[in-house]
Amino acid sequence: MKKVEIYDNFLSPEACHTMYDMTIHSEYKLGWEDSYEIQNRSYPNLHGRWSLEDLKKTTIVPPLLKILKKRNIKLNNFFKCIINLTKPHDVNFIHIHHNQIGVLYYSNITWDPQWGGETLFYEDNKKDILLASPYVPNRLIVFDGSVPHTIKSQNLVGPSYRFTTSIFFHKNEDK
Repeated sequence: MKKVEIYDNFLSPEACHTMYDMTIHSEYKLGWEDSYEIQNRSYPNLHGRWSLEDLKKTTIVPPLLKILKKRNIKLNNFFKCIINLTKPHDVNFIHIHHNQIGVLYYSNITWDPQWGGETLFYEDNKKDILLASPYVPNRLIVFDGSVPHTIKSQNLVGPSYRFTTSIFFHKNEDK
């Protein structure tokens, strides 16, 4: 498998709108619970969580299963699903996901490239960029979780909210 694979126009227009509707109606939390007091949380970004049952109700699963099958990944390899809601000025850090396959779906219906919001994938040294993926609506990215990556927030001229659906699967079938 390539380290990062991109699929544009992943869902039909109707399925894309359904996915967006589910995303904007999700329940969001502030921060990652690294401190009881919200003002002391290191990463106070907004995010939602979908269970596997929630994910199965989305329009993304049927076409995603075809891609995962090529990698011998099944739904029972599911680890977690996070809906990221980024805003201008949000701070994000370079990170990895050990022993996981990541799936990133850009959920907004419209997006102008001048608004920013790229996802950056880095070489192992975390200095050189392997791939900069512009935020393209209805784009799906499948990547090896060991590839260092980060989200770049949109700029102030763009929309207030940038939504991504991040789904993670264990690489090993025995998990």
